[in-house]
Amino acid sequence: MNQPAQSPCRWWRRDISSTPTRPVWTPADGPPAQFRPVDPAQWVWIDLRSGFRRDPFAYYDDTADGLQYRYEVKGLLRGWMPAVDGAPLGLVSYQLLTADQQWRTVITAFVPQHHIRYRSRSGREFV
Repeated sequence: MNQPAQSPCRWWRRDISSTPTRPVWTPADGPPAQFRPVDPAQWVWIDLRSGFRRDPFAYYDDTADGLQYRYEVKGLLRGWMPAVDGAPLGLVSYQLLTADQQWRTVITAFVPQHHIRYRSRSGREFV
């Protein structure tokens, strides 16, 4: 039996009982029509440096157990959806590590297209 492809994230739809001052959200059976899944998912590089930009006027000491974000991370591109201004956003799953590499967490988030760099099958990256 063929089952529909599982969405990479949970979608919620505004319920008809919602009012402007009291929104009600119910789980949706699938993603919005504008969401375009990437099947199979593709490996990409995500530039975290620009997404987690540091305040240039503040100084902080590095901590050994803080999250690393000053690098490009390998991620899994799962789909595309346009932003309000029409710019494409990629839905990407990637991991963040602590500086001592003793802890990690997996994030699935929308990332602007200009922060995504594709990886070729040979292992060499191209722009």
